[in-house]
Amino acid sequence: MAISLQHEQVGAAMVIRLEGRLDAYGADQIAKELAEIPAASVVVMAAEGLTYLSSAGIRILIQLHKKLQARGGRLMLTGLQPYCQEVMKVAGLDKVFSIFESTRAALAESGVAVESYEVPCGRIVIQEGSNVPGSVEVLGDVEDVLWSRVTADRMYRKTFSAKAYSLGLGGLGPGVDEVLPIIGEMMTMGGTMVWLPTDGHDTPDFLVPQRDSDRVVIHTGYNVSLPETFNEYIEFEASSSNGATLAELYRALFDLAKARRPDYRGALALAMRAEIGGVYGGGVKMAPIASQAPKNGLRIIDPSNYDEWFEVEDPPRHSDVTGLICGIGLDLNADHSSFNPERLKAAFYINPGNTETDAREMLHNHGVFFQPFPLGEKPWALEREIGRVVDEGVFIDMRHLFDKTTILWALIGVVYVQDFCPDPESL
Repeated sequence: MAISLQHEQVGAAMVIRLEGRLDAYGADQIAKELAEIPAASVVVMAAEGLTYLSSAGIRILIQLHKKLQARGGRLMLTGLQPYCQEVMKVAGLDKVFSIFESTRAALAESGVAVESYEVPCGRIVIQEGSNVPGSVEVLGDVEDVLWSRVTADRMYRKTFSAKAYSLGLGGLGPGVDEVLPIIGEMMTMGGTMVWLPTDGHDTPDFLVPQRDSDRVVIHTGYNVSLPETFNEYIEFEASSSNGATLAELYRALFDLAKARRPDYRGALALAMRAEIGGVYGGGVKMAPIASQAPKNGLRIIDPSNYDEWFEVEDPPRHSDVTGLICGIGLDLNADHSSFNPERLKAAFYINPGNTETDAREMLHNHGVFFQPFPLGEKPWALEREIGRVVDEGVFIDMRHLFDKTTILWALIGVVYVQDFCPDPESL
């Protein structure tokens, strides 16, 4: 099959679709068209229809790559078929080229804006992400935490790779017996696990593993995890110099989703890299385990128990810091009848210390904080920026976040939640 080439402009990017065989003959056929591409362009080479790739085809791609790179442009390859992927690996070029599963994913990283909106709390720029429907997985039940009835047989073991983005209650240690008495607020983000041991020291623990282990695992009694791919990527900038609250930001996202997303069902899951004006939050001070349950038989969030069990911070614990946030939000004005009611109920609770919230929504967010950390060069990619903060940032703290935490600027990955599901079988 002879090579065919079609191209279209998508925002600031040129999308080139190749079909057929990119052999010596095919390379000659498209050489003139590739040579006419402006050197500073962002080019997405969509190769889903490419059936064959030879050394001559590789050479012409390398020429284009070098030409674009020298002038600030970029070449991204998408949708390579298995044979062509293997040719790239054999040639050692899978580390040279930027290769993505889909054109959507490449456009998201290229910084091509799909839509831009002015919202009550600031400006939102939206980039396309994955079109794969996403669900939130819930392990355990938040009611076990609130009634302080977590026991060893209600603890689960999970590898780090199984929890790319998550929040909940847990800890690290050689075994459940060592971890159980000091479990606390936890989150995973960018390959790291951060948790706040309830050992009385109020000092978070922070581990960035280089690989999975069946011995160094996450012990958790309750966990809510996000998919590893996001439906959209958002750049947010607050209109006020004081920032926008998490409640205001979620409300803007809810309202936009309702107006423009046919797959919106009233719930969002977020991962973000943010510049934070003020951190308002807290954390559970004692492990909510059965042996420490309140003697009055009431939940730990009951007014008679709350002050003993929870720390609440006001004024803000930190100001003007870089943060990584993982969260879920429920629009209470929406119809939730399509969700699994048991898992939905197991994911959310109302924290009495979370004042100044929006009565139209229910949010659950955890954050980890670093000294102010500079952004990398454009185009920004959420996953890469999270990785840079985790690897190079100076760690400060971790907390359960209240809705009045203020966001100045953020890169956000959004999942339009299709359901709340049970977590797959634990280890």
